[in-house]
Amino acid sequence: MIDSHSHLVSRVDDGSQSIEESLALLKQAEKDGITELITTPHFMKNGEFRIKASELVKRFNELKQAYQGSIKLHLGNELYIHPDLPELLEQGDILTLAESKTILVEFPFQSYKNEYDEILYELSLKHRIIIAHPERYHYVQEDPNFCLRWLKEGYLLQSNQNSLFKKEMKKILLSMIEHGFVSFIASDAHNEYRPLILKEAYDLLEEEFGVSVAKQLTEENPKKLLSNEEIRVEYQEIERKKKRFLWF
Repeated sequence: MIDSHSHLVSRVDDGSQSIEESLALLKQAEKDGITELITTPHFMKNGEFRIKASELVKRFNELKQAYQGSIKLHLGNELYIHPDLPELLEQGDILTLAESKTILVEFPFQSYKNEYDEILYELSLKHRIIIAHPERYHYVQEDPNFCLRWLKEGYLLQSNQNSLFKKEMKKILLSMIEHGFVSFIASDAHNEYRPLILKEAYDLLEEEFGVSVAKQLTEENPKKLLSNEEIRVEYQEIERKKKRFLWF
């Protein structure tokens, strides 16, 4: 399995806070069957986490040097939406995923502004776009078809493995997967409470949708991402259930 979203570079965001913690997470991932991963520190232009690429690469290399295991490590960023992202990418201040053409973009959890669509469009002129964990956004939870605004533009969606085991998100996410919305399941690992695991999610996906879907979301699509191959998505709108009224 290949993990496309994690926070293992220590002391740069709300993820791992030490090399030792990162190594413990990687050891756990080895046992879980993860063979390759992209670690994606947060970048928030107006927020707390905004370490630039040059420093991230230095700290990432320290992690690679300390890690003697079997997992192949790559670096990227999780980019919080901001009008300056195209310029920052052009300057090399922030990172694509594993030096590919693809970027991982995150939004506010409570509200979505139409101007974000304009920023995404500008980004899409030079990059492929993955939307991070849409099932966690309040506006997607209210109506999963909100995702159609992204899917119609050719953007891909990545969901978190632990969302499959949270009561308030599981039903929504399973429906999104059933209708072809999701292209990646990733760990979004931060620490021991948000661990670097995928096998339990893989097993659930296999049980719900079969081996083909489980492999596609945890192995095949992440592999295509790393090799800069196009990922095709076939999706359909989720039908809203009609409310049933009782007549007296």
